[in-house]
Amino acid sequence: MLPLALREPYRLHMGGHFLSDESWSHTERIITDCELIIGVSGVVFLEAAGLLYEVREGDILILMPGEHHRGYKLSSPGVSFYWFHFAEPDASGEDPGVRIPRYASCPNPNRVHILARQLLHAANGGYSIPQAGDYFLTCLLIELAEQLQDSEGREALSPELAELLEWTRLHALDRDISVEKIANQMGYNKDYLSRMFKRRFGSGLLGYIHQIKLESAKELLSSTRLHVKEVAARIGIDDDKQFAKWFKRLSGVTPTEYRLAFARTRLNNV
Repeated sequence: MLPLALREPYRLHMGGHFLSDESWSHTERIITDCELIIGVSGVVFLEAAGLLYEVREGDILILMPGEHHRGYKLSSPGVSFYWFHFAEPDASGEDPGVRIPRYASCPNPNRVHILARQLLHAANGGYSIPQAGDYFLTCLLIELAEQLQDSEGREALSPELAELLEWTRLHALDRDISVEKIANQMGYNKDYLSRMFKRRFGSGLLGYIHQIKLESAKELLSSTRLHVKEVAARIGIDDDKQFAKWFKRLSGVTPTEYRLAFARTRLNNV
């Protein structure tokens, strides 16, 4: 956590609004100051001090001085975030009662984005007062502390958990995919893995597999002319009747109804 010391303002070094029109990954480096990253769109995949973070819209991540960090996965085109490098003020003798979580989701991201834009305006010479950027940065940190005062922040992904998610994503469409197979692959006890996954993500690993299958089925139904039976086979379900029941249970409509609804949507958007 970042202690919020307010005897004097935080000192802004530089900042910007990053936007990539192509796949992108953060440069590997170590910085000598603090960095605040505020997610605007897409996902920024960052490894810092051996832990993995996914910074999404409305998320914040604070990197500390001397911390080795790098992108561990490509972000999709359109990824965007604010970034600010700053120095902490001298807080000797001060006991900050408020701390900002290192990694958290903001309940009101619009307020944070407004302050971030004002800070960039000040940092780029929008104010004649030289210290304006420092005070806007301090206001932004106060806003974060206020919004997150009852939050303990989000947990980073351990490299092992990130590997588990990636392996599951790559094999979720296999016919023989199961929690037991994933547990054996990752070297976990099946029951322990199920409990750990639910505790970390709030839902079961089997539900995660079904969600990947469902999204793949929707994509095939909406973008191809494959028969429903072929779509079922592509996502690892051999029985098309079983697939139709499963699809309706999860999405509320049958595969055919979904395909027709998508076709009408496309036609109306022409």
